[in-house]
Amino acid sequence: MVGNWNTVARAALVAVAFAAPGVAKADTGPAPAGRMDAAVRRYVEAHREIPAFARKYGMKCSACHLAVPVLNQFGQAFKDNGYRMKNGTDDLRANEPAYWPLFGWLWKNYEVDVQRVGGRTVQNTGGISNGAVVLGALGSVGDKVSFRFVPIIYEDGNTIVDHGWIRYNQAFGSDWFNIKVGAAEFDLPINPGREYNMGASRFATLYAYSVPGSISRFSVLFPQPGVEIMGHDLGSRNRYSVNLFNTGGAPRAHCVFCSPGIFGRVTHRQEFATGFLRAVRAGVFGAYATWPVGPDTSDLKGQQRLGGDVELWLGSDVLPLRATLMAMTGRDDSALVPAATQDPTFNAGMLQLEYVPKLPLVFYGRLQVIRNQRQAIAGTPDGFGDQDFQLVGVRHALELNSRFAWLLELTYWRWTIKHVAPGGANVTNHTVWLGTHLDF
Repeated sequence: MVGNWNTVARAALVAVAFAAPGVAKADTGPAPAGRMDAAVRRYVEAHREIPAFARKYGMKCSACHLAVPVLNQFGQAFKDNGYRMKNGTDDLRANEPAYWPLFGWLWKNYEVDVQRVGGRTVQNTGGISNGAVVLGALGSVGDKVSFRFVPIIYEDGNTIVDHGWIRYNQAFGSDWFNIKVGAAEFDLPINPGREYNMGASRFATLYAYSVPGSISRFSVLFPQPGVEIMGHDLGSRNRYSVNLFNTGGAPRAHCVFCSPGIFGRVTHRQEFATGFLRAVRAGVFGAYATWPVGPDTSDLKGQQRLGGDVELWLGSDVLPLRATLMAMTGRDDSALVPAATQDPTFNAGMLQLEYVPKLPLVFYGRLQVIRNQRQAIAGTPDGFGDQDFQLVGVRHALELNSRFAWLLELTYWRWTIKHVAPGGANVTNHTVWLGTHLDF
């Protein structure tokens, strides 16, 4: 019965996992819930800081990072410029011949998971998780071209390729028009690859959420293959991005542009010279994706996600208290849920707090809630599939220089999925995560 509880508890997220690059094929069928955990973990863990940039430009990691791996304003502008300083040092021919735009990561962790159904413990597991090595390439090869390619090799033998793309910088001579081709991550308010916590479930609750029973595998969490157009002003105070994509993992047949979708986001940042409030960033985002239903994959049905976010930097420019508030709403076509009688809708929100008392130490916490506003199948109990997620953690960098970074992290999270067990009981997962990470 334990295995069944585990599957039920995570059923709302299973479908999304198959959209991860290299994890599943378009024609794969249902799989165990553990596949979802692996997909989220392998995507999230593959995004870290890049000491190779510090080597290339002769700068400290703190030049771009608030606290590794979160970017500060300068780091965000550097990323938006296509990993370029724009000072004549971006071209590989301007660097030492021994320098190549390569990097590597290694990680390992111990994890304890306790699952409770209706207040009763049904599963208690712990152990060393499978580690991995990443040997990737990322950066700029000149003023006009930037790129990223990240293969990941796990101890269990699985190999996946994180998003890979090539970008043409300053098309038409303007920072307001940059073109990226490939599988690119969306410009989300709290980026899964640029936040604290190396654990697996931190963003699965919100970004990878799928309404109960949906056959679609679309998620804003994972990179989608397509074209991104983005632009920004000096210092990236004003930014926009638009992604045109094929929904990853969707079956493809009898179509020219299969399962198309679009994502967009705009942001504005305002900084203050004096006072406790140091900076405010506000943004809005939205996505519309399609997924085929029936025997003909040209019969497409839609999903939409709309949201907004506000980020506050408080107390200090260098060692701030950062607070981020995000809200999102979603709607799926009823045809995506077998036996549905109406379009399902949901609302979600997130509050994140981070405090850096002294580099390289950071404390962080996160609250997430999901509420199904309208169930797809009439008569489904109110609150079925609703989720609550709480996380607290601490991270400390033992070493942080231009050659390598060595970090330790301790995190606890509690994840509750409501009324999904027999009898309408809640399923709650408690996790303690202790890990170490080496980047070079």
